[in-house]
Amino acid sequence: MEKATMELAEDLKNQFRDRDQLYSDIDAVLFGNLPIQIPEAYRKTAIEVRSPMALDIATSVTAALSTNPMTVSFKPIGFGDVYQQNSTLREKFFEASWLRQEQEARRPLLRLFLWSLVVKGEGILKTVERCHTAWADYPKKASDIQKLLDEADAYDQHAQDTMYDHQTEQLKLGLPYPIATTDVPPETFYYTKNENGFTSCVEIKEVPYQTALERFGAGLDSSGNVVDPKTWSGLDPRAAELARAEWSHLMKSSGSGKVGTQNTIRCIEAWDWQCQVILLQGPNQRNKTGKLGEGTLCKVVRHAYGDPLLKVLKGPYFHALGITTGSRLPEHAGLSVLYQYLSLFPLVDSLLTMQANAAYMTGFPAFKKNTPPGQVAGLGTAPYGQDGREGRKAEQIEPGKLYPYDVSPIDQPRSGVDSDKLYGNVKQMLESALPSSVQGMVSGDTSGYALNQAAYLARLQWDPIVKNAEVALGERVGHESWIIENRISEKVYAWGEIEATRGKKTISGQSKAAWLALGPEDLKGVHRYEAALAPSTPSNEIVATRAIGEKMQLKLITYEDAVEQSGSNPDEVEKSWLLHDLKNSQEVQAMLKKAVFEKVATIQTERMAAAGAPSPEEMSGAPTAGATGVPGGTPGAPNPGSPGGPPPNPIPSPGAGLPLAPPPPAGMAGGGMPPGGISGNPNVQGPPANMLQLPGGGP
Repeated sequence: MEKATMELAEDLKNQFRDRDQLYSDIDAVLFGNLPIQIPEAYRKTAIEVRSPMALDIATSVTAALSTNPMTVSFKPIGFGDVYQQNSTLREKFFEASWLRQEQEARRPLLRLFLWSLVVKGEGILKTVERCHTAWADYPKKASDIQKLLDEADAYDQHAQDTMYDHQTEQLKLGLPYPIATTDVPPETFYYTKNENGFTSCVEIKEVPYQTALERFGAGLDSSGNVVDPKTWSGLDPRAAELARAEWSHLMKSSGSGKVGTQNTIRCIEAWDWQCQVILLQGPNQRNKTGKLGEGTLCKVVRHAYGDPLLKVLKGPYFHALGITTGSRLPEHAGLSVLYQYLSLFPLVDSLLTMQANAAYMTGFPAFKKNTPPGQVAGLGTAPYGQDGREGRKAEQIEPGKLYPYDVSPIDQPRSGVDSDKLYGNVKQMLESALPSSVQGMVSGDTSGYALNQAAYLARLQWDPIVKNAEVALGERVGHESWIIENRISEKVYAWGEIEATRGKKTISGQSKAAWLALGPEDLKGVHRYEAALAPSTPSNEIVATRAIGEKMQLKLITYEDAVEQSGSNPDEVEKSWLLHDLKNSQEVQAMLKKAVFEKVATIQTERMAAAGAPSPEEMSGAPTAGATGVPGGTPGAPNPGSPGGPPPNPIPSPGAGLPLAPPPPAGMAGGGMPPGGISGNPNVQGPPANMLQLPGGGP
């Protein structure tokens, strides 16, 4: 297996040689490592000037494609609210899990993936499970919880199961996410594929020697060869520690001599549809002729990421090409946005260097000595000429110094008109890589519609990159879903929004964040997802929204499809608008007003009672004489002179001292009330029963 893996890696290295050279040239252009050709006579004064155009194009396009977060969509597998809610749960969970993986990796994985697509024309993501490392303590702690519950006799079986589930779920919330994703540099990735997919994938990368040896449990011998984990673990610990102390000296003394490789070990990681193989190469195992050489087998693991029927890999690598071409060659299958301009960037640097050198030479003028009037050139300035004995010594002209003879500056030759024309032509060609409309630089007479159309047409060349990236990201989400159901087989958690729509707030103005849980019972063997990137502008969104609205009016599209195309979830939108319409209905508004008024009355009553004032019920009671010792007093009212009552001698009011009611007529019982009348009021008799009605309707 070791020999077969090395042969596969060597063969792939030869097949991808031109691609690796292309990636090396792109890195040299981006980071200014290409030399500028300068004539030997001008090296002392020439100033190297490098254009930032290449890096600016790469960063601008990458930022445009990754400005909005990735969204995940899942088509419901059935009709009804239950299937729609399951679809929403999946979408929200995997968007939240991607954010959690980026946070735990401490790397902007989406931006790095798109950077590789834009700059190199190829991007790779790698998603693997890590239950044995992230959840290494979970089985033991779960067993301890079960043991404590079994020892407790106060709970029945149902209570024990409920408590066990709750405590183990709380335990998983504090553990890292059991799935990890990382970006793979394209220059380290090699593969073989057929019409069904990858048949093998190989990573050839340089890893710091301490990290590589400790991760795989290997060591180094005195010759600079990697010792396999079985042999190294069988050594005496004291001998192992002595050898470990010599690793740094051994790596520096027997390294290959290349910058960046004297402290690294080459790691060869190979995958086929059945197993994963890892080889390590020490400093002495590298071949000096450019070939890979030999390696030490450190790890062999059988995995379940392969398709047993098609004999291809379903993971863990997810590969996308940039600007797709019809070529089958690795260096031409997917192109970057910089590919056709690679020869122009060094030319721009050379032209800028020539212009800078010309400006430098003419910026500090040189001087010459003028011949005085009436004197023959070459005879000198002595009274009787020169007889040959005077030594001629060149003088250094210092700017600002006064000389007894006349001097004048010499205009040095400039870079030439053709260089300016060439620079203008090259800059115009580079303009097609990142047009001014995309950069936001427009003239004053450009309309908004024309600007939007120009920017849209300029971004069309990035559309293949976006589509290829979306396919790879969707396959990665499906692989993660498969891992949760078939490899982890337990609920996993990610912190996300449960009521927000694609990161936006709900109708009520608030978004609820909570732990989102997804388990095998939610997946049920269906793992087909779609990922979407949104490198759009507000004007494009307005045009798309109008188109969706017109389709809805013509009944050419369903409500659910319209909501999904606008970037929302149908069940969330329907529930939010249902709640909004219900709140604004007249019946609910009347109930809300009644509840508010009752609450206000209750608060007012409590405040009056706290201040010692009579309650509204007491204030509305009928006056009764003698209830408080005062004629006509109100029951419960304070007596005069008592705390909180009226003063003992109040100011007399009009009518004070008069009887409250006239004495009853003769013939009535004392204190009685005459029929049809009220005590204290005149008794007015009505008209006779047979009396005619008066004009105007009165009796």
